[in-house]
This record gives sequence, C-alpha cells and structure tokens, in this order.
Amino acid sequence: MDMDDLKKRIDRKKPDVERRMVQTRGEAPRIRTRERDPDEQRILDKLCIKRWKQAEQAGKIKYISKTEWYYELD
Repeated sequence: MDMDDLKKRIDRKKPDVERRMVQTRGEAPRIRTRERDPDEQRILDKLCIKRWKQAEQAGKIKYISKTEWYYELD
C-alpha cells in the first residue's frame, strides 16, 4: 500500500469515525489527560492572579475570615 492509497482510505473512513467518536463521547466534558507545558502553566497562573486582583479592586471578593471568602460572580 502506498501513501496515496492510505490517504484515500483515511479520507473515506474519517467522517464515520468522527461521527462515532462524537456519539460515544456523550455529554460529559473532556478530561485533560496530559500535563500542561511549564510555560503554559506560568501564563495561566499569571492570568488567574491578575483576574483575582482585579476582582479584589472591584469589590467582588468579600473576606469572611482568614480561610473563608465570597467571590461574587457576574
């Protein structure tokens, strides 16, 4: 089997395979199975910290005690 035959076979079966994947996945959200890249994790951490500080300044976070707080969602 050469590469052109393989590509044609994949293209022919792809719609059916994708349809079956969607049907079997169901309504549950997909779960991440691999670790995040260290750079990606650093960027996400910085974004979360920035959003938290903005929410604090906007008064959306109310500290109830040292270990309890209320975050007002939009």
